[in-house]
Amino acid sequence: MKPKYSPMMMQYLSIKEQHPNDIVMFRLGDFYEMFFDDALVVSKELEIALTGKNAGAKERVPMCGVPFHSASGYIQRLIELNHRVAIVEQLSEPGKGIVERGVVQIVTPGTIFDDSLANKKNNFIAAFYEFDFVYCLSFCDITTGEFKVVNIEKNEHNLINQLQAMNVLEVVCLSNQQRTFGSCVVSCFDKEETQTGYDKIFDNLSDLKQHKVCNLLLNYLLDTQKRELSHLQNIEVIDHSAYITMDLYTKKALELTTNTKNNEKYGSLFWLLDQTKTAMGSRYLKQWIERPLVKKAEIEKRLDIVEILNLHFIQRESLKEVLKEVYDLERLSAKIAFGNLNARDMKWIGNTLKTIPEIKEQLLSIPDHDVQEIATRLIDVSYITKAIDDAIIDNPPLSIKEGSFIKDGFDEELDELRYIRNHGKNWLATFEQQERERTGIKGLKVGYNRVFGYYIEVTKANIPFVKDEFEYTRKQSLSNAERFITPELKEMETKIIHAQDKSMKLEYSIFQELREFLKKDVHLLQDIAKTIAMIDVYQSLACISSDNSYVRPIFNEQKTIEITQGRHGVIEKVMEKGRYVSNDVSIQQLTPVQLITGPNMGGKSTYMRQVALSVIMAQIGCFVPATSAKLPIFDQVFTRIGASDDLVAGQSTFMVEMLEANNALNFATENSLILFDEIGRGTATFDGMAIAQAMIEHIASKIKCITLFSTHYHELTFLSDQGLGIENVHASAIVENDKLVFLYQVLPGCSNKSYGIHVASLAKLPDSIISRANVLLNMLETNNIEVKLVEQPIIEIQTSQIEKQLEQIDPMALSPLDALSTLIELKKMIGK
Repeated sequence: MKPKYSPMMMQYLSIKEQHPNDIVMFRLGDFYEMFFDDALVVSKELEIALTGKNAGAKERVPMCGVPFHSASGYIQRLIELNHRVAIVEQLSEPGKGIVERGVVQIVTPGTIFDDSLANKKNNFIAAFYEFDFVYCLSFCDITTGEFKVVNIEKNEHNLINQLQAMNVLEVVCLSNQQRTFGSCVVSCFDKEETQTGYDKIFDNLSDLKQHKVCNLLLNYLLDTQKRELSHLQNIEVIDHSAYITMDLYTKKALELTTNTKNNEKYGSLFWLLDQTKTAMGSRYLKQWIERPLVKKAEIEKRLDIVEILNLHFIQRESLKEVLKEVYDLERLSAKIAFGNLNARDMKWIGNTLKTIPEIKEQLLSIPDHDVQEIATRLIDVSYITKAIDDAIIDNPPLSIKEGSFIKDGFDEELDELRYIRNHGKNWLATFEQQERERTGIKGLKVGYNRVFGYYIEVTKANIPFVKDEFEYTRKQSLSNAERFITPELKEMETKIIHAQDKSMKLEYSIFQELREFLKKDVHLLQDIAKTIAMIDVYQSLACISSDNSYVRPIFNEQKTIEITQGRHGVIEKVMEKGRYVSNDVSIQQLTPVQLITGPNMGGKSTYMRQVALSVIMAQIGCFVPATSAKLPIFDQVFTRIGASDDLVAGQSTFMVEMLEANNALNFATENSLILFDEIGRGTATFDGMAIAQAMIEHIASKIKCITLFSTHYHELTFLSDQGLGIENVHASAIVENDKLVFLYQVLPGCSNKSYGIHVASLAKLPDSIISRANVLLNMLETNNIEVKLVEQPIIEIQTSQIEKQLEQIDPMALSPLDALSTLIELKKMIGK
């Protein structure tokens, strides 16, 4: 038999039954409470106290709670732990009977609404639909209203890569199409009916498959958010053919938006280029970096604007200063529609819109058609700023339900209520003084609290002086005082409290009307936000190009790269000024494959990354770090740089290496760029060398795209003589006084040796190991055999080494101390 619970707990259980898989946060006064299993889970995961509640049954119900005013932090942590949270609010005012409650929002990993305007990242949720010949994905960020859709080839690698590229945390799919999507949370949802009122956002779609997946995501958002989402923007169709294709491996290896060390922004290309002044500009720049263009006309248009802003330094600096006053209009617009805008947010919208005339004026003063066309998109919205300025005080409080944020003189009724309230307070002060004089009780005070209202307080010592003719009615007893009420005070209390309560409700009502007024122009505000974000990106690219002496790239139709004094922008920025060694890059159409040899730490990987980053910077419309740069336009970039195990997937370094290389070998075209670093080092020497040679031959003879292929297999340098279009270059180094010196210059020809033992010496390996390695290396080079310690008589090896050592010694070049040290070492070797 089920236990009988109190009406409130029965209400909770009814709601929980409808949301069995969600953590139900149940509003009780100033707290969100959780009960039963939810309480057990939340108390453990959030490390908060587990208590109990008498709920009508014999046993106390497990319970834990969090204050409603700080609930967002707790919700965030639950979402990070992959829980869904159903928010239950009080829908009616407390009074007689049980308060009506209901779910007002379901928060999921993909729908959490971060109120922090300092957050410069998108939070996309995706929907997946599988069709016969294609996968369809739609994406939405409810904090900005961005909505996108893309068709992708029916390939698991492409599917996961697209989700990871958008940093998706949650994927919605039909129950009969449920599957895993990497580390994403999967939410099954089968509601596919067409929603009325959202036709306009589908205007750009002609593909019924895309319409279907977008409709699925829209239904899920409406179902979880329990409100109108009028801020959703027209759905953008992602056309992969318009952008450079880069898989996740490539983006990570090139450190486009995060570094490989700790996945932070510092040290990435995004970090280098981000001199934006607004959060929306920063998000927009990140999207440009992740999706460089491939259409020359569009790239040149961006470069034209960057160049003209470089030339007009004064206007650019003025724009930079004005943009500092711009708040995140994109997210503020979403908050209008979402219904969680407060008075301070509204003031920020007004302050942001006030910058438009100045931004427009600076752009129009630049004699360039493209710049002036951008300026025309910033239309006059002074009617919005006037409405906000007329109504809201300069520094409003965060709460919109406690009043004191609407300006005096804005509303006549509100002014009257405020007069009564303020006059009432003056009256109370006068009343207190009169009562002291009338009663002769000098310590008498008039006070107020929410439970008992206004009262007259008299200390215990003065109680004998309270007479019947004063008409004092006892209201409350304290340990050291008594509190009274009089008919006159009661009457004024009613007036004051009524005026205070009514004025707060009236201010809230005025604010709601103003919010609805703004809501009609949400899409206009979003368009302005996009334009300001674009302007911010352009000034950022212009600043970084100007400040670092970058040069405008020139594109060619041939398959050639000619870069003079090229640099790796990120490394150059983190190094001390003047220490970075620039490199020329020359890749000709007849020899598109460069085979790069040279020592570890000699700059091979930096050289390769430098070329790739210059390509990406050029194709997003930024100047590049060089004194001149002539580049082709690439359609794809593939990399295999750095060794890494994927232990979770059970894959070794070599397996990861082969999988990453396979993408390039299968999908690269003649117009692609491939960077392969030390292919084959994860397996046996001859296996690795054979695989590396086969790959180079395949790329050179079949794909024929520009390729940078670094290797320690010097034996492969003969390939340059095979007529395959392969050129040898090397990272140069010299030995001075038996010390290896890196020159960080990549020069024509092949390296004569790898200097591996010298690098080991730099790493401070024990002298005995360095010495032994030299013995083995000499024998390998002389005899071309693999030396095994167990197969060589120790004495013979040591004697041979002593002879070789003596041959290399120049007695006249040794200092007395060096000569003594050498003699000691030789004696030790004989002793062994």
